[in-house]
Amino acid sequence: MSWPLHVTGIIGGGFAGGDLSAADLEAAAQKMLSASHMSTPAAGGALTINGVALGDYDYVVKRGNQTVSSFSEAAWFTATADSRAAFCVVNGDLTINGGQVFQPANRKLFTVLYVKGTLTLNGTVSMSERGASHAGIAAGAIRIATGTRGGVSNPEIPAAGGAGGAADAAGTAGSSGATGGGGGGGRSGTGAASGAAGTSFSGGAGGGGGRGGSSTGAFGATAGSADGGAGGDGAGWTGGGGSGGGGGAGNPGGTGGTAGNPGADGSPGTGGVLVIFCDSLAGTGVAKADGAAGGDSGNSSVAGGGGGSGGGSVTIVAGSDGSTVVVSAAGGAGGSAAGNYPGGAGGAGTARKLVG
Repeated sequence: MSWPLHVTGIIGGGFAGGDLSAADLEAAAQKMLSASHMSTPAAGGALTINGVALGDYDYVVKRGNQTVSSFSEAAWFTATADSRAAFCVVNGDLTINGGQVFQPANRKLFTVLYVKGTLTLNGTVSMSERGASHAGIAAGAIRIATGTRGGVSNPEIPAAGGAGGAADAAGTAGSSGATGGGGGGGRSGTGAASGAAGTSFSGGAGGGGGRGGSSTGAFGATAGSADGGAGGDGAGWTGGGGSGGGGGAGNPGGTGGTAGNPGADGSPGTGGVLVIFCDSLAGTGVAKADGAAGGDSGNSSVAGGGGGSGGGSVTIVAGSDGSTVVVSAAGGAGGSAAGNYPGGAGGAGTARKLVG
């Protein structure tokens, strides 16, 4: 099936934002093709896909062939974090040169890059560490397209991702899924915590690592927060001795446990969600939505590292593919430990090309 057969034929009407309801992300982006050229993005309105409310959206439409040789984030994305999806629509061809990273500075519910013509990707399109912290917005299934794409019927991103990993001696990795779960914190029997599950908007946050040594005022680690929230804090001691556990990765990263040898904070970020549509795909670049690393433990043989955050979801829908573009939704690494109690890695998300 060739790409033009997918297009719904909406070429007039002057799209100008507002509340938007469509059968799938493909149809939503196609409705935007009639908009005038936009130098900078604008707020749209409420977004409903296949009957599922998915928060709000921003959008930008570029008319004619575009080349990204010096990426300007403000030309493609707004500064609003967590509460909106981003649609970047090109009514023509798009070339992203080598060395360029096409990525929002702030977290998004998801990003859609729609290219009516050829996408030549020699750089990177990324939603790594840009998963949304969306406690106020319920995750829902995101229908990508209707019909069969690359052998997949009605592809979508499920509302629930992989489960978070449990805290144990070598923190359990988060489960793989549509979006990966956060890794559990490493522990030696002293207070580590588990990672959180992934959602359709974010990989899961990692859990905090356990404490080590001995001191006074012991406190336990906290679990990774749900809905792409904060990484868990590492366990530690208030008495000035011992070693602290590493913080889990999340939004923000968890705090390393206080101690004589404190644990390191978890890295900020969870794997985000990226959907790319194009008539044809060319180039040698990368499309990714990887998770972030957990924090290392303090210098102790029994303190644990923090859990990494889960990978997100990357889907490229293309009419044809002559590229060597690599797709990735890897979970973040677990924090290291001086002993045998590293944090668990975040679970892998979904990374796929659907061609034809």
